[in-house]
Amino acid sequence: MKRMVVFSCTLMIVLNMLGARTLGYGAGWYGQSVEESQGRVSSGTELSFVYKPWYLPFGNPSLTAKVAVGTDQNGDWVVPYLECGINMDILRTIKHPFNSISQNVIAYTPMISMAYQYDPMRHMTLVSFSASPFKLSAKDFWYEFLVPFVVYDPADMTMDSWGINLIRYTFLFK
Repeated sequence: MKRMVVFSCTLMIVLNMLGARTLGYGAGWYGQSVEESQGRVSSGTELSFVYKPWYLPFGNPSLTAKVAVGTDQNGDWVVPYLECGINMDILRTIKHPFNSISQNVIAYTPMISMAYQYDPMRHMTLVSFSASPFKLSAKDFWYEFLVPFVVYDPADMTMDSWGINLIRYTFLFK
């Protein structure tokens, strides 16, 4: 796991030196259930910071750091996870059926993600995988809808938790 963190940091430094750099911030709404304890469900807001070095037609990488803040089933405030990971846009096209929802032309850019996740409540290091099949983006923003994620415990290779981000807005600036 430490190798993945070192690799991600090294990759961010190399990308910073090579390409057009774009930074951003985002907010989304999530729901999560932990398999170990079926009573441990949380929902709330996920805040993120994004680094996006390029605008490639396919295989476009970006790095994210996220923190989730919400309430559990008892109404108590919790921080269920902190996350740092890499995202990859599978393709980028403006010929898609979702153009009718915006006045401007937007690109359809489905994305997959892998992240190092830390659960501060249980002091656990985990690995998260997600797929964003409904991601729309432009030069200065991206919107994601209905993003499922699963979280694995690398120590015993079992599923730890799962959830969904209902919607996430990410605004980019240079």
